[in-house]
Amino acid sequence: MTKAILLAAGLGTRLRPLTNQVTKCLVPIAGRPLLDYWIEEIVKTGVTEALLNTHYLAEQVQDYIEQLDAELQLIEFYEPKLLGSAGTIAANPDFAENADEIIIIYADNFSNVNLTELLNFHHQHNDPVTMLLFHAPNPKTCGIAELDDQNRIISFEEKPKQPKTDFANAGIYIVDSDAYKEIAAMQVFDLGFDVLPKFVGKMRGWVWDGYHSDVGTYKTYLQAQRDAVELTNKFNQGKPAVFLDRDGTLIESVHYLSKPEQVQLVLGGGEAIKQLRKAGFACILVTNQSPIGQGIITEDDLAEIHKTLSEQLAEYGTKLDGFYHCPAVPQIKDRTVVDSYDRKPGPGMLFKAAEEMQIDLTNSWMVGDMISDILAGYHANCKGLILVETGKGLEGKTTLPVNWNTVPNLETAVELILN
Repeated sequence: MTKAILLAAGLGTRLRPLTNQVTKCLVPIAGRPLLDYWIEEIVKTGVTEALLNTHYLAEQVQDYIEQLDAELQLIEFYEPKLLGSAGTIAANPDFAENADEIIIIYADNFSNVNLTELLNFHHQHNDPVTMLLFHAPNPKTCGIAELDDQNRIISFEEKPKQPKTDFANAGIYIVDSDAYKEIAAMQVFDLGFDVLPKFVGKMRGWVWDGYHSDVGTYKTYLQAQRDAVELTNKFNQGKPAVFLDRDGTLIESVHYLSKPEQVQLVLGGGEAIKQLRKAGFACILVTNQSPIGQGIITEDDLAEIHKTLSEQLAEYGTKLDGFYHCPAVPQIKDRTVVDSYDRKPGPGMLFKAAEEMQIDLTNSWMVGDMISDILAGYHANCKGLILVETGKGLEGKTTLPVNWNTVPNLETAVELILN
């Protein structure tokens, strides 16, 4: 019998400002909570009981557990004070009862690792611990293992100044029941520093050559969004789309537009949408609507505004295929930073539309008038990014390592896409 422990109670400080609103283990990756991916993989192994530690925003995880639809009993262990990775084990010494081994997972990783294959490897040797390893791009920032010809770990060092290999600790372990009890009895804080060095010579390493990333930092989290498009094989099938910002891109920019009579298509906007749809693109509006969150307009007001927009497009014999909006009020002024997953530059609206409408993101385009529009498309791994000069523009220079095309207007953007 195998059980699992998901270590998920961290504060997620390196992911702020996103984790100001959501706990680290539930941050969305391609529209799904990060924890979803681990639950899915654990269930594949046949595990039916798992322990999940919580601390910061624990109520969010409690709600997640209540709504969980999986063949898994997920038990919350709340820590009023963070105990550390080894401390969680020390506080739950009896969890190994009636189990042959425990899978221990740091839940702030995003990976396509096959846990069933990892378990099979563990069953093929007699050492009490198996550590998942991956090839680290920067070994000096990781816990690095050295293996002998039997895959036994003969040295392990956290953040070595001179790494002997690039085999990095992936934060996933298989631990025999007796070894688990031994770790619990140590009454220490951290697995990497306090526990693993004591098992050198008594644990094996299994190297995963697939995808594995710590999404504990803001940079790696955003990269995981893009990588997920390819890894999940979910967003690279279907039809292509052009995602369009609204104000300053498809319609004339009006500060806090609040009335249907203020809606006016940009010059050539109707024909532009007509050409795109004729060429086989779905045309999808994705718009930040903080006026709703601020109480300036209501959802019904927005519906009337978009009804007027649709009527104007109908005069050109065309329409939009989808409308998506985010009412969240920005928490910071920097338009390059994701502080709400759905609010651009977050990619949430694009992922939601892609899932609901079977859109191939890798063959889709994002067109907008601000850097937040461009970055939303970038984070969703869109094929092309176009900035039109009919709205607010970049609002200052940016040195972001993102490539996009800048064109005068929507008409020119459509020419670029079609050519």
